[in-house]
Amino acid sequence: MSITINLLDVPPTGFQIHHEVEPSDLLLSHDEGIPIGNLSCHGDLFLTGERSAHFQGKISGKMTRECVRCLDQFEEELSLSCEIEFKKAVKTVNVIVPHREKGKGGKGRDKSLGDNTTEEDVYPITGNEIDLLPAIREQVILATPLQSLCNVNCLGLCQVCGSNLNDGICGCCTPVTSSAPVPNFQQTILKKNPSKRSSASVRRGS
Repeated sequence: MSITINLLDVPPTGFQIHHEVEPSDLLLSHDEGIPIGNLSCHGDLFLTGERSAHFQGKISGKMTRECVRCLDQFEEELSLSCEIEFKKAVKTVNVIVPHREKGKGGKGRDKSLGDNTTEEDVYPITGNEIDLLPAIREQVILATPLQSLCNVNCLGLCQVCGSNLNDGICGCCTPVTSSAPVPNFQQTILKKNPSKRSSASVRRGS
């Protein structure tokens, strides 16, 4: 799936874009969040030269994420302002330019005319077309929190029985502190979230 736009259709005054992106088109991993319904992308595309274009707009919708403390899933509003650059690659031509070093004779070196390397936030123009989808996907991934929390005051799980402490204090009598972790905590996490069991098994096997 792609969101292809022909730049020949873009007038000098710009081109308005409104597109609904389906979750399956983004190919996000579980850790990057799960879109709830379609994400909306709208904004304006402008030509900034013979070989470049600029999109300015917003990506909005809802995401499901997993709290790193209690492992419960929660909904989060997504509202991203983005500016995306598109450029057509310039062909590289190598020529020999005389280069003289101090104390040494003349020496030739290669010099490139043009630069076909792309910056991190610049996307390609292929022919006369651009594809917005890879840029939208990357913007959504970059918006993923390093540690997703359902609430800044989330109490997490009891390290003894695995109960969600946000639902109430459990009946475990053993005090649990960061300086005295419980040996069975890893098993508690796996019971709470079986999907993590397979990845743990792979690490042990390696």
